[in-house]
Formats: sequence, C-alpha cells, structure tokens
Amino acid sequence: MSRIGRLPIPLDGIEVKIAGNSVSVKGKRGEDKYPLPEGITAKVDGAFLHIGRADDSQDQRRLHGVTRAEINNRVLGVSRGHTITLIVQGKGYSAEVKPAAIDMQIGFSHRVVAAIPAGLVVVVKPGQNEFSMTITGNDKHLVGVFASTLYKLRKVEPYNLIGFRYSDQQVKRKAAKSVVS
Repeated sequence: MSRIGRLPIPLDGIEVKIAGNSVSVKGKRGEDKYPLPEGITAKVDGAFLHIGRADDSQDQRRLHGVTRAEINNRVLGVSRGHTITLIVQGKGYSAEVKPAAIDMQIGFSHRVVAAIPAGLVVVVKPGQNEFSMTITGNDKHLVGVFASTLYKLRKVEPYNLIGFRYSDQQVKRKAAKSVVS
C-alpha cells in the first residue's frame, strides 16, 4: 500500500462532500473541488478523509498517493491557505501592488508589470535596498507558478545577491572575480 496514500487527511472544521467521482472541500477561505481518477475512492470517517484504491496495479498505486496529496493540498488551501515569500534585493528596486497587477522597478530600463492571477493576494513589504513579496492563495499550484514566474524575471546572481530569491533559498555567495597579472 502507498505510504502517502494510506495516511488519513485530518478535516479540522472542513466540510467534505463526495459526489460520484469528485471530492468537494469547503472551509473558511472558500471551496475547491478535485475529480477522483478511475479506481480511486474517498470515504469520510469521523474527522478524517481516507483515500482507497481498487487494486494493486502500478497505475493505481501511483494515483493513490498523488490523489491523497492533491486532496490534502486542497484541504490545507481552504483552511489556512498556501504562502510563498520572495525576497527582492537590489539598489533602487521597488514594487507597488495595483488592483490586478504588480508594478516593479527591478533594474531594467523600464518598469515591469506582472498581472496577478485571480484568487491570489500579493503583499509587498518595503525595506532599504530590498523588499519582500508574500504571495498567498488557496491553490498551491497557482501560488507556486506565479512565484516562479516572478522569480524568472530576475534570478538571484551569486556575486552580489541581486535579484529575486525565495525566503528559504540558500544562495552561496561567490568571491569577486580577480585579475591575475
């Protein structure tokens, strides 16, 4: 049996509805739905949700763990949300959150405007020569994709640590290049 798939999903204050081949979860931050793959079943047992599978074929074992992880991410999303923090470092760098976009000055000759996808909230905390950008939403995949899109705009460079980096990312600073004479 799958090690991940057999773990029960705790449902602290989450309402779960299983209708045919889909699981709907509803919490204080909204609601979300996940379609169950063929052969995968879901069952509510008290304060836990259990995911089962029809047989021990390789596809069913693989889908068992993936389905459990996807439903768990949706349960966590509607209960507390998912958050990624980016740290942006550079002299003169700044950002401003507008109604549906982020307007940034990140070292290019022009300002960069990134549209914020529906369902995400972005908060910018300014600092001296750096600022942090916190991205929060119910959908873990959407939060991660938007954070990686911003990260790709100006990846951190290892000499001066200028650019975007994740808050938990460790960047090994390289020594300055030297000239041999």
